[in-house]
Amino acid sequence: MELITYETIRNAHRAEKEEELQKLPEGFFDSVRNWFKIKENMKDTTSLLEVENAKKLLEDIINRRQKKIVLAALSTMRGQLPPIGLTDEERKFFDEIVNSLKLFKNNINEKFRGFEKIVEEKVEEAKKSIEEMRSVEEIEKTFVKPNGKILVKILSDLPRFVGSDMQSYGPLKSGDIITLPDEIGKLLITRKIAENMLD
Repeated sequence: MELITYETIRNAHRAEKEEELQKLPEGFFDSVRNWFKIKENMKDTTSLLEVENAKKLLEDIINRRQKKIVLAALSTMRGQLPPIGLTDEERKFFDEIVNSLKLFKNNINEKFRGFEKIVEEKVEEAKKSIEEMRSVEEIEKTFVKPNGKILVKILSDLPRFVGSDMQSYGPLKSGDIITLPDEIGKLLITRKIAENMLD
């Protein structure tokens, strides 16, 4: 443990104003703590003033180092090497920040992947809707008679049902050929329950 003086603290403060994290003397913070106790026990004005000024310098050193450690953790997440000159306590602090950043990044990625999946599903739904619309358009172009009726062949047995025109149809059997309103006919064709007979 290196002997600490007021000048040692001032030099450490001056050095810490540089952009890079500075290497502190071995056991710096413990030594400063002991120096504070010794100086405060002296109770003379000069010693007490030195302690008061040294505490302000020490607080600024700690704040500057914390800021540099946080920025270094961000840089490490982007692929840069961890900083040198960390004390044991600062190394723990640095590791905790890096781990928190990794956890945060993983959580964001998970949420984004979930969002990506929703977008893909919506795109697939949209594609399917477009295909169905195209099928309906093709049926309209090819199978609808001028009077709005379609001649279809029934492919599956159907019980009696009420169409959108509120009229009853059926029951119908597979193989039946019937003229239906275009809306009902198109619906049965798209559902593969009937086929066009206008070819």
